[in-house]
Amino acid sequence: LFCCVTEQMPDQATTPSPSQSLQPPNQGDEKDDENSNQQDEILFDVNTFLQKLATSSTSFDYDDSNDSDDGTVVTLTEPELTSLRKLNKRIRTLIEERQRKFRRTVTGDEKRRIRDHARDKIKQTAKQTRHSVEQTARRVVTGDSSKRIADWAREAKVVKTVDKFSFMLGVFSLLSTEYVLLKYPQHFGYFYVAVMSYMIVLRIYLYSKARYIYFLIDFCYFTNASCFVSVLLLPQNSTLWRINYASSNGLLLAAILAWRNSLVFHSLDKITSFALHMMPCLLTFLQRWPSDGSSAMCPQQLDEGNAECKLGVQGAFTDPVLFYISWQAYYIIQTEVIDRERLKGDPDLATSMRWITRDTKNPMHKMALSACRATGILKQNEKFDPETVKTKTVFVAFQLFFMMSTLVPVPFMFSNCDFHWVCLMLVFGFAVWNGSNYYFEVFAARYIQKFEDQKKVVAAVGVSPAKGGDDDKLACAVTKEE
Repeated sequence: LFCCVTEQMPDQATTPSPSQSLQPPNQGDEKDDENSNQQDEILFDVNTFLQKLATSSTSFDYDDSNDSDDGTVVTLTEPELTSLRKLNKRIRTLIEERQRKFRRTVTGDEKRRIRDHARDKIKQTAKQTRHSVEQTARRVVTGDSSKRIADWAREAKVVKTVDKFSFMLGVFSLLSTEYVLLKYPQHFGYFYVAVMSYMIVLRIYLYSKARYIYFLIDFCYFTNASCFVSVLLLPQNSTLWRINYASSNGLLLAAILAWRNSLVFHSLDKITSFALHMMPCLLTFLQRWPSDGSSAMCPQQLDEGNAECKLGVQGAFTDPVLFYISWQAYYIIQTEVIDRERLKGDPDLATSMRWITRDTKNPMHKMALSACRATGILKQNEKFDPETVKTKTVFVAFQLFFMMSTLVPVPFMFSNCDFHWVCLMLVFGFAVWNGSNYYFEVFAARYIQKFEDQKKVVAAVGVSPAKGGDDDKLACAVTKEE
């Protein structure tokens, strides 16, 4: 509102009038009157100041760009300075009063800042909107705005419906895979990438919530990532394809047996685990035995016609083992160096090491325990402790030995299509058998138990719904029995 220019000006010879432009006071002339050194000297354009002040009741912008060179300056007296200070104070007071009035109009409180009021209003509106959307979603999904969707999803009828839909989706997924594999084998790689990307993203989300996040750095994910690279980035790299072939049809195929994967169609977790191990095998099978005979794993066949294609020692053993060791080194660095304190402070975080050492029914656990006790590494009554260095060393060495042993049939698979197909079908049948055990032993046991409980209730009440009994009486008896 009021601007003072503090630059010092050269010595002036004339005495200005109050209506002329004010410039910074002359402090270089030692011959001025002694009283001039005691006065507050301010330089400003009086005419511009008064004109803009008269035409604006809220703001004033002093423009000091048009400095006068005519040498006319004025020295203000003490009363004039006092008047200007009062005017400045009055203007500031007026602005503060209008600010308080504006705050009172907008916020209802003259002391409350508008920015704070706006921030709180935005938060309140967002909270109300979220609550309204939540109520609407509950009403649409559950039929009751007061019932949480999570509680509704745990109800028996909802769980059954979801399981039925999941079962149907699992069967359709299997049929879709078969269709693409038989009808468009040349495009199966892109189908594989699309399906596995979707499953892996869902697994990352679900395992992050279930504290299984360290399962996502296991070797099967490492191999699937390598297959992604082969399909999307390096489709003609025969060395990488051979590494993927040996890793997929060696360790991953054997992992279906070791981890007891099962084909349970209504379980997303079980279907994903099975797909992580089986889909790379199908991908590399089609790459090794393409319908047109042009395999990226065997570029010499394209160059030399009917040249025989073999893995050799490097493709069947050296490269896959180095590939596995590179993953194992990363896994150890991640779990034993980078996240050591986190895992040490939270024993409930699941890793494949902790899972195998605690799963006494796992075939790998049984074989490792028997071998360690037979060789004296462990005492006869000693068990594995996943936190000790000895247990970790044993399982790292045993997994490496297990991986190398799974590479033994790989050269025969690579050389014989029928043998490769038989191996895939045997492992696939094992997963189907595990799935049938789950359905008929776990599910059947639950349903049989439910029927037996119903018979007990019917016998106690003495009525049967099939004979037209009192349904309400039976329902009350069931509730009481539960």
